[in-house]
Amino acid sequence: MKHSWKNTRRTRTVAITAAAIAAAFTLTAFSSPGHLPPSLPETAKEGIITDGGSVNVKAAAAVPQVGIERKEVPVTHAPAASEYDNKAVANVTDVLNLRAEPSLDSKVLGKCYRGAGGTVLEKKDGWTKIRSGGLEGWLKNDYLVFGQDIKPLAKELGLFTARVTTQTLHVRETPSTDAAIIGLAAADDYYPVLEESDGWIKVQLSSDTSGYVSSQYTNVSLTPGKAVSIEAEQAALKASENKGQKKKEEEKPKYVINASSDEIYLMAACVMMESGSYSYDGQLAVASVIVNRVKSGRWGSSITDVIYADGQFPGATSGLLDKYLAKGPSSEALKATKAALSGSNNIGDYLFFNSAKRADYNNYSSYTVVGGNCFYKK
Repeated sequence: MKHSWKNTRRTRTVAITAAAIAAAFTLTAFSSPGHLPPSLPETAKEGIITDGGSVNVKAAAAVPQVGIERKEVPVTHAPAASEYDNKAVANVTDVLNLRAEPSLDSKVLGKCYRGAGGTVLEKKDGWTKIRSGGLEGWLKNDYLVFGQDIKPLAKELGLFTARVTTQTLHVRETPSTDAAIIGLAAADDYYPVLEESDGWIKVQLSSDTSGYVSSQYTNVSLTPGKAVSIEAEQAALKASENKGQKKKEEEKPKYVINASSDEIYLMAACVMMESGSYSYDGQLAVASVIVNRVKSGRWGSSITDVIYADGQFPGATSGLLDKYLAKGPSSEALKATKAALSGSNNIGDYLFFNSAKRADYNNYSSYTVVGGNCFYKK
């Protein structure tokens, strides 16, 4: 059988043309004409080597491409993750109920005081489900702040915590490496942050002591207070009622100022924070100051107003009080609180107090020292 030289040439031409079209579609799939896939060699930038032959890329690109549409797709980058993402914090003057279901008729599982919050799990019909303090429940959105809106409240209430990231860190009296060392902080110790500036962080060491640490060796993060379960709150209150007393019929106490069970719990936590390991008399003295302030009306008309008043109890706005609320006040602190609310008072009409170690006695018109604190008149 004879083969036609012309037919062979025509077949080879068709094959090369088909290869050219395929090359054009391959280039279009990867990029614009003149740009090759990264797997192709440098020598193929102007022509694709196939079967020992060569196809001109520019000519191949000129072949009509049916059914292919090019679109410019803008590249967007997701915003960086923030510590405020998926967080909710209670912004209330009293307490916010944490409920089992998104309804005002639902069972109350716990309480969130101002500045308490947690991780958002779900949102529904004006309610938000959060996880906080080992509890999961629903809070009304009207009394919450979310995301970046948390930041101003967190700064106001001092909801930031500094974690020490080095083995031992000096705590200094002022923000300077030449300042006196007033303490040492160990690795992974946590302290409420009062302020940050110029490479230094002012932290709350105790109810009446603060100091400065280098920001280079700390990690600052948002730390809202935790929800307190109803069981924990009721157990603490009941323990104080039963201690040292014989069981008898419950009788509603007559307090010299109005106080709900939530406010008693809050006040006892504040008493414990301010009096530390002092005696019962020291705790009663702090509780008496709170009662005196409510009576005076200068800082508000309720226990909550007095405790969260600007500049009065630093621990209440630095996050320190939240720790005592989450842990629960001692039975002694609750006993002293209820005694003060019932009229017991061991410091008279004093409205102010300070640590006895820091007291400026020469500037007081009168004073008395009880349990490590100095109670005075200006």
